[in-house]
Amino acid sequence: MSDTHTTQNSARQALHYSLLSAFLKGTAKTPQMPENALRIRSLLKNPNTSLEHLSRVINSDPPLAAYLMQFADSPLLKSARPCRTLRDVLARLGTDKLNNLVLSFSVRNLFISKELALQKIFRARWNASLVRAAWSVCISSSVPNLSADDALLGGLFQDIGSLPLLAELENWPQLSREPENLNNLCDQLSAQIGTVLLSAWKQPSHLVDCARYRCSSTKLSNETPSQLYQVVQIAEAMQQADREQALSKLPLAQQLFNDLDSESVVQSYKQQVNLWLVLLGVKTRVL
Repeated sequence: MSDTHTTQNSARQALHYSLLSAFLKGTAKTPQMPENALRIRSLLKNPNTSLEHLSRVINSDPPLAAYLMQFADSPLLKSARPCRTLRDVLARLGTDKLNNLVLSFSVRNLFISKELALQKIFRARWNASLVRAAWSVCISSSVPNLSADDALLGGLFQDIGSLPLLAELENWPQLSREPENLNNLCDQLSAQIGTVLLSAWKQPSHLVDCARYRCSSTKLSNETPSQLYQVVQIAEAMQQADREQALSKLPLAQQLFNDLDSESVVQSYKQQVNLWLVLLGVKTRVL
């Protein structure tokens, strides 16, 4: 029995290694940066781009326009003058936030699978990424000089390696479709595949590090001052069943929170997190 179990484990590890190698060598499909995100990013870099032109481009993609209009009544865009049109929303969001929201919206539509088992895991992990992004944004407000826009993307990108991995599994029918096995596979390979994907997308190093250090509490070198990846790890810890134990392993959490009382942390950020969950289209709420 033991020999059989060992043989099965060895075969499974060999398959996992082959799957990872396919991404590292470029034989597995690594999707390009979303076309809409690239086009809008190009427009935002051009100082001559008008809000009218930008509005027309975004309105040509009705789902994206509807997503951005969700922000019209958001407390995040507080002003004496309400946002009544997409142009108003775009003007209030600003370049960085708009760029990041367009990218986050586009990413979720990149990875499509025909297999029900893979679809279910994809939806669950993407939903977890949205919740992590909401927590990341809110926790970033407690860290000086850390961009909330970067925190949003960092939370979304931490587990992004799972998405192309699940899409690629359609070509690997020999791998188990049991949910536990699929999630274990994603947990094992997400960081490395995510690093490959974000590097290919030419994302800045502090965002790539969110994927690279997904399952690590190891500090970055002194040459890398960003605390973003640590904020995202805290956001991940807030989704764990044993939050206090997860937080206790993270140096930044020990600095930010007294006694690592997870219930106090939840109550401190609850209202902000639930607001972001609404904006990101997540049905669950922090209670």
